[in-house]
Amino acid sequence: MKIKNCIWAGVGILCVVSVSYGAASFSENYNSYSNGALTNQGPWLQTAAAAGPIQVANGRAQLATSGQDAYAGFGSAISNPDGTSFFYGLTLNVLTAQATGDYFFHVSNPAGTTSLFYERLFARSSAGGFQLGFVDTSGTGSTTTWGSTVLSFTTDYRVVVAQNFVLGSTNDIFSIYVNPSDASVEANNTAYLTHTWTSVLAETSTYAAVNLRQGSAGSAAGVFVDDISVSKTFSDVAQTPEPATICLALAGAVGLLASRRRR
Repeated sequence: MKIKNCIWAGVGILCVVSVSYGAASFSENYNSYSNGALTNQGPWLQTAAAAGPIQVANGRAQLATSGQDAYAGFGSAISNPDGTSFFYGLTLNVLTAQATGDYFFHVSNPAGTTSLFYERLFARSSAGGFQLGFVDTSGTGSTTTWGSTVLSFTTDYRVVVAQNFVLGSTNDIFSIYVNPSDASVEANNTAYLTHTWTSVLAETSTYAAVNLRQGSAGSAAGVFVDDISVSKTFSDVAQTPEPATICLALAGAVGLLASRRRR
């Protein structure tokens, strides 16, 4: 009995440790939330009043084609000097998209702002699937860059957005990766698309929140978003940890050992 108890204790320790992944500055998987409206669960707050709240559905955030937007602030704002990089990653599953396209995710500074939106991630329909797009921010000159590869509906993709801060003004470089093959080093992956700052507005060097946006009824996509992570290190956001799989495997091994001991 003592041996079995010790093993179960070890499983508990390993499961707890496995939940902590990398050194992300912000992470969200929605697993502890109740199905229903997202706002006021965890750090999520309403950006602006609107009908049609973002929903939590079985451990994921579900965004419709119009309605309420929400944001989650970081524990502290993240500053990014020239020569450094900023990354966010999310697991994306697009259910529907429209030809015009609209953005559904972005970062902001300060938290709760209704206008200072950066690193906007878009989706639009194309050839029976969808394409991702990206724009740095709004303002004169802003142009959305679209990827050429058509992705499949109702399929999970790990999407990573990288901003590399370049010395000078209005010249930062962005790369978007889809299912990066090398989760350790950004440079070892081929970007789905690249984008150089287009707005006449200068870049910000600080981000304070992630934001979910339900867009406009005539152009927005219907999507699931999960496993959001934010970091200054690529490896912290490039892949999704699977602690549940580890715990189940360990629990199975313990159960087998206990069964053998009873025999």
